Amino acid sequence: KKLEEIKILNCNVTEIPEFITEFTELKTLRLNNNPIKELPSFITECKKLSLLILTSTNIASLPEGFEKLPITGLFLQGTKIKEFPDVIFQFDSLEHLGLPKMNELPSEISNFKKLSVLKVELKSFKYLDTIKSLRNLTLNNSTGAHLPEGLGNLPLLEHLHLRYCKNLFKLPSTIGNLNGLWGLDLTGCSRLTGLPSSLNQVPIGILRLNECNNIRSVPKGLQVGSIWAKDVTWKSMPAGIFDSEASDLNVINHQITDITGIGRMKNLENLNMTNGKIKRIPPDINKCTKLNLLLLEGNEIENTYNAEISENVDTRLLGNPVFDRKQIDE
Repeated sequence: KKLEEIKILNCNVTEIPEFITEFTELKTLRLNNNPIKELPSFITECKKLSLLILTSTNIASLPEGFEKLPITGLFLQGTKIKEFPDVIFQFDSLEHLGLPKMNELPSEISNFKKLSVLKVELKSFKYLDTIKSLRNLTLNNSTGAHLPEGLGNLPLLEHLHLRYCKNLFKLPSTIGNLNGLWGLDLTGCSRLTGLPSSLNQVPIGILRLNECNNIRSVPKGLQVGSIWAKDVTWKSMPAGIFDSEASDLNVINHQITDITGIGRMKNLENLNMTNGKIKRIPPDINKCTKLNLLLLEGNEIENTYNAEISENVDTRLLGNPVFDRKQIDE
């Protein structure tokens, strides 16, 4: 009777069992990835239910009386619901919201003064900049072409996820106003060719550029802790990356042949550029005085002459001609 959370995940369940109403303290109900077709009316008997996760179910509507629940978190991604359910506006204390794919958000979305997490796939990004309480915004697979300029006016935003927004061709210049931004995920944003110059005003924890094949440059002086770029067709490093303050640079599965200029990364501690076409380790790598880990496995490095890599650096060259010959010599 005191149970507060129920998880029924990936169980091929088609109906929500009525016994859940017996748990008077139930606060969280997770029903992800089940072919449930209906949210039954007895759900309203769970008087303390505050978090309901219906992601990837076949539910097409919310029952009458649903607004009586003390909902603060509701996730509906991948359901059969077609439009923004009006009943959601009844939840004044809503903090976490995941929505099914839709054309655009309703203008009234700004009424949610406590909404900190929003996950939705959109055709238009209109009204996003009116949700001032947002801390985590996920727009993965959206088809909108440009974000509102007012996005930089979201004072609390910490995480911005734009994975596979393949029509997005630029970020708003106001992104430099997001002083609390910690994570920016641009994975698969294939139309992006660069990032706004204002981005170097923001201290970012992690910048993800995986599969961003058309990125040619990032702003010089980028205040970023870690840069990730997996599965890119870059033949040279995008301008500005070697001028960033990153301590961690990971470019994996690439076509880069030359990393001359790496010495400008004065804060670099870990470099991972495995599985590429790098021909040599440039002499200026010895200027990376903080370097601890150097991963260059699976490249085309013939020799390490003039590299002058410190003995204190953990260097791994497996899968390069220079390593293979060394193994034979031994």
